[in-house]
Amino acid sequence: MDDKRAALLLAGLALTGAAIRFVLSPPPSAQRAPGDVRLIADSTPAHALRETARRAARLARPLAPGEHIDVDRADVMDLTRLPRVGPALAQRIVAWRERHGPFGTLARLDSVSGIGPAVLDAIRPYVTFSGALP
Repeated sequence: MDDKRAALLLAGLALTGAAIRFVLSPPPSAQRAPGDVRLIADSTPAHALRETARRAARLARPLAPGEHIDVDRADVMDLTRLPRVGPALAQRIVAWRERHGPFGTLARLDSVSGIGPAVLDAIRPYVTFSGALP
């Protein structure tokens, strides 16, 4: 008889716990699974989304053999396509160019903080210099 009482007591405690959990849990509309994503209405125009997608595709595309980037005209996004050039270094290149004018040569590009012999060797096959800003 003691085993039956113990089993009934445990079943009663389990049901009581489930009832308390049900009462205290948030409503189903507020519950979300971990990692669940809830999309909201976006008011961004379709043309802006297409432009963003186009720029992202251009950025993700690696440089092909024989493809060159004009360092004297390129924007930050184009410069980040160069090997060993991240967004911060690309921003420093553009800022230096805006302050001092076009680079004209690879040797002058060495004046930018963060560009040393290793970076120059890595980007040498992919860069050109027009000597003029857009």
